[in-house]
Amino acid sequence: MAKKKGEGAEAGSGPAASQVAEEASPSPAPAPAPAPPPVPEADVEELPRAIVRRLVKEKLSELAGEADVNVNKDALLAFGESARIFIHYLSATANDICKESKRQTINVEDVLKALEEIEFNEFIEPLRSALEDFRKKNAAKKSGSKSEKKRKAEQDLTGSQTKTGSQEENLVESG
Repeated sequence: MAKKKGEGAEAGSGPAASQVAEEASPSPAPAPAPAPPPVPEADVEELPRAIVRRLVKEKLSELAGEADVNVNKDALLAFGESARIFIHYLSATANDICKESKRQTINVEDVLKALEEIEFNEFIEPLRSALEDFRKKNAAKKSGSKSEKKRKAEQDLTGSQTKTGSQEENLVESG
């Protein structure tokens, strides 16, 4: 009498059982591709060092007059990190003010109210004047570019009219 697989031995044991188990179980799925390494948070949110250095040196040279001021690398990093934290805190506070007003877009007034709420009142007036200066500069740029575009369009129009006139004269002369 021929033995069937699994007969004469305990079910699930021995080499035949392991072969059956291997055949019955599906092959394991290929491992997913490894995820890219996470970008450290400091690298993502760090302010550009060149800008931080320029801002710090400009302000310190203003205060020191003619004296040359040096700032070491760790101090620049501390300035940048402080600015980043301040921006996060101010933006979170402005966002809360915006949400209280049932809006989704933060506007200038939200930022000014946030400065007041976090007790940086001394920044409000300098910020208002800086915003006003910025708006004036942009208005001048926009009006300058609009008038320049208008002037170019007029030149193009007169240039094309001159060409058309010359072409008509050529037609009359040849005809």
